[in-house]
This record gives sequence, structure tokens and C-alpha cells, in this order.
Amino acid sequence: MKFIEKLFGKRKKKEVIQESVLDFSELEDTVKTEAEKQESLLRPFVKDSYEEIKKVLKELEGTRKELLRAEPIEGASKRGEKLGDSNRDNVDSNLKLLHDKLKIPGNNSPTKASEFYAESRLLMKTFSDNTRKSLMYIKAIYPQEHQKINQGLANLEDALGELQSSVSEGNERIETLSNIVEEIHTIEGLQKEIEHSIKKIDDMESRYESLKSRLSKEESRLSELEISKEFERAKQLENAIHIVNTRTAEIESEARRLFTPLSKAISRMEKQDENEICVLSPENRKILKAIQDDPSTAIGYNLEPFFNVIKTRVESGELGLKDQMYDKTLKHIQTLVDKELTKTLNDQREESISEREGLLNELRGLSVHQKKEEIEREIKKQHKKIISTTHEIDSEKKNLDNLKEEIDNKRSLMLSNVHHVFGDNVQIRYENLR
Repeated sequence: MKFIEKLFGKRKKKEVIQESVLDFSELEDTVKTEAEKQESLLRPFVKDSYEEIKKVLKELEGTRKELLRAEPIEGASKRGEKLGDSNRDNVDSNLKLLHDKLKIPGNNSPTKASEFYAESRLLMKTFSDNTRKSLMYIKAIYPQEHQKINQGLANLEDALGELQSSVSEGNERIETLSNIVEEIHTIEGLQKEIEHSIKKIDDMESRYESLKSRLSKEESRLSELEISKEFERAKQLENAIHIVNTRTAEIESEARRLFTPLSKAISRMEKQDENEICVLSPENRKILKAIQDDPSTAIGYNLEPFFNVIKTRVESGELGLKDQMYDKTLKHIQTLVDKELTKTLNDQREESISEREGLLNELRGLSVHQKKEEIEREIKKQHKKIISTTHEIDSEKKNLDNLKEEIDNKRSLMLSNVHHVFGDNVQIRYENLR
């Protein structure tokens, strides 16, 4: 009977196999129990193998001592004896080293036995590499001892081989069982991550719905506000202000056009004043600056004294205007001296400004605009939060899909290992797991 059959028994042909189910929650205990069972089955075989190895090592140690006491065969030459003695010392030294280093473990663990076998094979190879030539030399001088050494080494190889054959399949099962335990822990960890991810998604979706509800309320508030009488009045005021602003801008443009024909003369008066060639009075300097900076305010001054100064300086030639510009400037001054023209324009401007201020004051008195801005800011804020939350949900769903794919792969790998150990008829039930 082969050893494996002796250990695990023959499989019956045409055996009817019924499917069995293992609960995931109980799988680790089942696997650990099976691993302990495997170790219990293997320990007696490991023990027996160790006893055999000890016996072989003891015999090999005796052979080593015999080699040291042995006499060369009759007829050996002096040179042959000399070579035999030096190589005998080498074989002796390596046999002693092999005996000292080949330490049998203090327990019968199958896993430890497998490690011991691997270390022993390395020691045997080292011994063979170091003594191959020496054994050839002593064969001719100490043939009987050489034969015993070869036999002892062969017996050691057999004993080690028997040890390995007794634990290899069992250790493979034990290692697979250990892998299953690791996979169980990995799956449990992934399941916790999945549950955490699902909770995060639920929380984020709840937050998303809450944000949508808030947004809807704010949009309803805005709609109600926009159909209110106060909001309608605010729109009317804004339109009225826009009309007044347009009218005021037209008046200011007209004011600028009034002074455009005098720009050459006014520019030269400004330079002469700056260079103190012909200094203006403070009042006239103020009017000149108003005409240059904001002509619409200049029409509010009494311009007749200022125009008389310009007229005098144009007529005297102080401003150096050419004939065509000279006549044009004097003619336009005469037009502007007519107070009704600038007064009417200034009255229109002041009336527009006053009307605009009244409209603005009424508009400022309405809280609807402030409310509208507050609601619009809140709507914008909720939109931003909704977009951010949507991205978070999408990202977490991708993470959840990856986790589910990973746990499926781990379950598949674990089931393959379970089939390898317990048979293809075994299935795993995952209760309360998604």
C-alpha cells in the first residue's frame, strides 16, 4: 500500500457525492479543526521518520569511527596510503560536520519537518560537493569502509525522502488551510469596507435629498418674492431709474458739446495759467477745471465773467487763435453768454439728479432686493453643495464596485482552496453579507 493511500485512504470509484454547505461564519473554526486534524495525523509519521533518521545517523557515526581505525588494504603503495590518509581526514571532518549540523527538531510538527528536510538536503549537497573526490581516493585504500559510508549516506537519503513523502501532501493541505484562514480575514476586512462604503453612500444620498429639498424651498421663496407687489414696485423703480440715468447721460453729453468749440482757447488759457503767463482768478480757475473735468457741473456756475475773460483774451490775440478759430470762438462765446441756454440745461440736469435720488431712496427703502440677493446666494450655495455631493457619491460608488469585484475574486479564490481541501461538492453560504 502506498504511503499516501495509507494516510488518507483510497478513494472509492463511482462514489455518489452529495453537496454540502459550510457557513462562512463557521468556516474559520472548521478550517482550523481540519488543520489540527491533519497535524495530528502526520505527527506519528514524522516521529517514526525522525527515529529512522536518528538510527541512520548513529550508524553513520559508527562508520566514521571505523574509518579512522581502519588499516589500508594489503599492497597499497606508500603514495596511495598518503593520499588515502589525507582524504580520509577530509571525509571524517565532513561526516562529523554533517552529524553536528543535522539537528532533528525537538517537536513533531509537520511544517517544521518540511523545513528540516529542506535544510538537510542543502547539508547533504554541501557534504557531497566537499567529499566527492576524497571518497574516490579512499575507495582504493579503504574499500569496506567506503562501501559502508556510501550505504549509510544512501540510507540517510532514503530516510529523509521518507520523511518528506510522509508530510508533503499533508503539509500542502495544511498550507492551503492556512491560506483559507488568511482569505477569510481578507474577506471579512473587505466586507467591513463594503458596509462602510454603503453607509457612506446612504448618508451622502440622504444629504443629497436634503440639499435638493432646501434648494426647492429657496427656489419657491424666490418665485413667491418675484410675484410680490413689493418686487413689482422694485422693478418699476429700477426701470424708472434707468430712464432717468439715460436722460441724465444725454444732458451731460449736451453739456460737453457746449464747451467743445472752446476747447482750443480753454486749453491755451490753462497752460498760460500754469506757466504764470496770464494768471486766472481762483473762481475762473475753478470754472476752467470744471469744464475740463466734468462739463456737466460747469453749467451750474455763473459763467458770464469767465466767458468775458475768454472773449477779451481772444480779441487781444493773447491766445494766438487763427482767423477761422478766432471768429468761431467769439461767435460761440456770444451764444453761451445767453444764460437761458445753460440755465435750462442745468435745471434739467438737477431735476434728473433729484428725481434719480428720490427713486433710489424709495428703492433703498424696499427690502425685497436684499431678500432676493440673500435667496440667490443661498440657491447658488445649495447648487454648489449638490454638485459636490454628486461627485462624492459617484466616486464612492466606483470605490464600492471595486470592493465588490475584489471580494468576489477573493471568494472565488477561497472557494477553489476549499474545494482543493474538502472536495468539489462543498459550497460556502454567506448569510447577511452583500
